[in-house]
Amino acid sequence: MVKNELNESALEMIRRSKISARVASVTEINLLRDELGENLPDWLINLMSQVPICSSQLVVPCTVEDEEFELLIDFLDPKELIQENKSLVPGCAVFNKGYLCIGVESGIGNPYAINIREGNNPPVYLLDHEYGEDTEQIINNKEVIVERLSDLFSIAFINED
Repeated sequence: MVKNELNESALEMIRRSKISARVASVTEINLLRDELGENLPDWLINLMSQVPICSSQLVVPCTVEDEEFELLIDFLDPKELIQENKSLVPGCAVFNKGYLCIGVESGIGNPYAINIREGNNPPVYLLDHEYGEDTEQIINNKEVIVERLSDLFSIAFINED
């Protein structure tokens, strides 16, 4: 059996955190497939339906120029994932380019996205909602947070609150 690095890193994050959230239900997964169709990769469905991280707040320790701080990322549940990618800016502006918003910056609302065309463990990007629906500006100004989604899970923990 092939080891799933993404799921393993998410499960390790849960073990470190000593807390979990929830998995997506079959009804939620069916709704995701209906609403997002081919833009929803199987590996993400498997992650959301097998690993209890939906509706969790991830705390990500960061250091920039010797300053330490924490990013707070609300990892979306299926209903929020649909809304963020179909109705809200900038998610709806980049959805057709392969970007899928999977989380939002707590209290600020800037989305964290992956590009489903970049494999089954893609980079995580921070998108700025300041660019409205200007697809090219959003994509050109995205910020790489981690090179692989599993890297995010490897350094994050789930907030208890």
